[in-house]
Amino acid sequence: MASALGASAAFRPGTRAAHVFLERNPYVAWEAQRPAFAQPAFTGVVHPHLPHWGAPAKLDDGSPPGERPRVEATDAAEADHPAEPTSSSRSWLPRVARLGPMEARALPETHVQTVSASWCRDVDDARAMMRVAADAGASALLCVTGDGVRGKKSHLDALALLRAARALRDAGEIDSDVRLACAANPCLEASRRKRTPRVSPSSLLAAKIEAGADAVITQPSVVPSLARAWRREIQASGLARDVTHIAGIAVPTSARSAERWHRLVFGDRSDEWRSRSSEEKWLRSIREEADAWRAMEEHVEEHFEQHDGVTGLAFRKRWIEERAELFAAEAVTSADFPANGAHVMPTTPAGYRSAAAVADKIRKLLA
Repeated sequence: MASALGASAAFRPGTRAAHVFLERNPYVAWEAQRPAFAQPAFTGVVHPHLPHWGAPAKLDDGSPPGERPRVEATDAAEADHPAEPTSSSRSWLPRVARLGPMEARALPETHVQTVSASWCRDVDDARAMMRVAADAGASALLCVTGDGVRGKKSHLDALALLRAARALRDAGEIDSDVRLACAANPCLEASRRKRTPRVSPSSLLAAKIEAGADAVITQPSVVPSLARAWRREIQASGLARDVTHIAGIAVPTSARSAERWHRLVFGDRSDEWRSRSSEEKWLRSIREEADAWRAMEEHVEEHFEQHDGVTGLAFRKRWIEERAELFAAEAVTSADFPANGAHVMPTTPAGYRSAAAVADKIRKLLA
């Protein structure tokens, strides 16, 4: 297991360390992820905080129906984990603490462990998880509020987690080199700007920096115009000097998965926005993105016959990669608050098959 030492450059404000992180997805078979993690283009892994280890839901991987690989648990042992985590169960432990020796050797040296307030009973529970993650070799703790558990809003939030993590680090209970990161949702925050001007993107990020964050890892910029507005405000506020920006890069593989990303970023209202007639430019872009994916799928179906399936798959793969590369280029080369690194987030086996090509492009942009 890699230690946190030597990894902190990835989170140093103002550096262009060319660090590219890959999401470790517990709902996609490890066999589908292993080749991507073996690519040297990835220098870090982000482990989510997902304590439920039952049978994962089937995901649309963008492949033709007869060729979709079976989605399984990440390893055989996880099938026996309890449905509800407890502080004494292996399921409760952070992902980085549960890596088997073979898996640990296959992953990059920089480990970012997510700690979600919505999955913690109280601040003591969160502190215990942070200690275990740091002891297991986490290079950074990504402190997020989360989406709540079964509709119950947690009394903890990202600010409380950041303060707790900083106190542990100051007290020497976790290594001083463990970095603290927060999350931001540029598109959602910018879309709310007109409705709630007092809760600005810069004020939200400033509070997290004050609580201890020295890096911000964003949700994907699924609507570029909103992401630009978010970056402009952060740049104008002066906060860009105080925090490292790691841009989230989604890798949709079908119209269905592209629409799923819109729901993840905007919530359930994205379905309403896609069907609403509106002159607001960013609302139109949501519909246009979904339309573009559907047009690509129709093109493949119409122009690549069954016996020429390899060419059709190659065309689809290149489309997937080019869409992700365009979003990455916008974030990395922006004049306002350019990203210092990227967090590539595939959610399907097809996404992992394209992840290395996307990472190669990002590293060239960061060079």
